[in-house]
Amino acid sequence: MTLEKLVNQYYDKLNENDKYIWQYIYHHQQECQKMSIQELARICNVSHTTIIRFAKKIGLDGYSDIKMYLKWGLDKKFTFHGQTLHNVVAELKQTLHMMETHDFDNVLKYLDESYRIFIYATGEVQYHAAQELKREFVYRKKIMHVIEGRTELDTILHKADEHDVFILISLSGENSTVVTLAKVLQKMKMKTIGIGLDNQNQLSKYCNEYIGFKTSAFDISSNDKKYCCTGHFFIIVSMLFLRYLEY
Repeated sequence: MTLEKLVNQYYDKLNENDKYIWQYIYHHQQECQKMSIQELARICNVSHTTIIRFAKKIGLDGYSDIKMYLKWGLDKKFTFHGQTLHNVVAELKQTLHMMETHDFDNVLKYLDESYRIFIYATGEVQYHAAQELKREFVYRKKIMHVIEGRTELDTILHKADEHDVFILISLSGENSTVVTLAKVLQKMKMKTIGIGLDNQNQLSKYCNEYIGFKTSAFDISSNDKKYCCTGHFFIIVSMLFLRYLEY
């Protein structure tokens, strides 16, 4: 049941203050979802206990329940543009074509001649892509190490030398930690391979080689949430391994 249906069900029990509160909430659902009870009370010129009483009159426990109903209602209102699926498929095909045809000789040479390969990933999807990259290359006896945290990273940087390669994976390429790491590695004259969005981001500026892809963000709800397809990482991982076999 929506919040509007609840209010209509108990409408006869509401006084003028309740109806004023409801009118404000109804016309400002997006704002109220992020608003505290004190902020709403100030705007409606009532006490926060008046808002709690309003919630109870419509069968809810309190203001948090109102916000929960608002979230459910807003989530159901988003529309999915018919062109979005076509765009996502086209971008995935573009990444696949790029991985098949692009000159990756330097990247593949780095991987083949390296003594050790370290991977640093920002974000959960990127971390899973790093683990998949590690798993794929085991089949050619190339051992990759996925760096787990800052302490381990500091230890590795202290012992790294020119025979090592670092793979840096970031969706936006603007993450401050990975960009700083790329700068440090550049000063250390380490070989680096970046993987992320192909939009002239900061990470691409500081890596020796960069594998970039294009993906468009689109709405998945009415709550300003954006989504973009991250399957590109796994296409890149699988195709990079195939290109390595070819190399």
